[in-house]
Amino acid sequence: MFSVGRNIGIECGRLGLWVFSCLVIIFLIAPILVVIVVSFNDTTLFELPPTRWSMRWYGTLLDSREWREAFWLSLWVAAAVTVLALMLGVPAGYALARSQFSGRRLLEFVLVSPMIVPVIVLALALYALFARLGLIGRPPGLLLAHTVLAMPVVIVIVGAAFRRADAGIELAARACGASFLRAFWSVSLPSVRPALISAGAFAFLTSFDEVVLALFLGGPGATTLPKRIWEAVKFELDPSLTAISTLLVGLTLIALLLAELGRVKASRQSHKEN
Repeated sequence: MFSVGRNIGIECGRLGLWVFSCLVIIFLIAPILVVIVVSFNDTTLFELPPTRWSMRWYGTLLDSREWREAFWLSLWVAAAVTVLALMLGVPAGYALARSQFSGRRLLEFVLVSPMIVPVIVLALALYALFARLGLIGRPPGLLLAHTVLAMPVVIVIVGAAFRRADAGIELAARACGASFLRAFWSVSLPSVRPALISAGAFAFLTSFDEVVLALFLGGPGATTLPKRIWEAVKFELDPSLTAISTLLVGLTLIALLLAELGRVKASRQSHKEN
């Protein structure tokens, strides 16, 4: 009787945990679903549910030069940041994972510190620096600032993958006559390809969704999409915000899907090696 009652208690506890988890998920997702539904409203009012369904506000976005320019600037900066963050972060992650030298922990802390320091503090520091260099209000300034913020993400993800990868394969390639660069390009990088995909996806999202650095460093000459959304929310009530928010949700889901595919491939590769 005691064991039966205990099993019933465990099952009730699991059921309660599942119900609580579902309620939390619904609570978190419901506002996003509301925005998506309202974006198909045909009126200027934020009606839920919409009385008339339409793609009106999506067409308004396409017709608006300000929204188009902000979107393409954000897309260009995020793509360039992804490339730069991978070019700088992958070698750094490899060196931190493979090397053993004095001060390695300190160097690693310095490289990933932008993830720890509040963004507002980083924005103030970069503003003081870029003001001297004449980069305030220019896209190259945003590119450099977003790279500083995205590179630690790449270092953490790729560095962890290099630590899990078998270094003996690279040593075998070197023993067979391959140069360091050849072994790195043909052996080491393919072994962490899923991590590279995940790191690139998160680096892209880090840049594309960043608003604080854009507010401090963008100026009127470099208005990114998050900054344009912030200005629209603060100074006007534009129903187009629901449409652009829906598009951002879709873009984020695509990037997260790529990151998840990278994780799944890494898991399968690990199982095959084991």
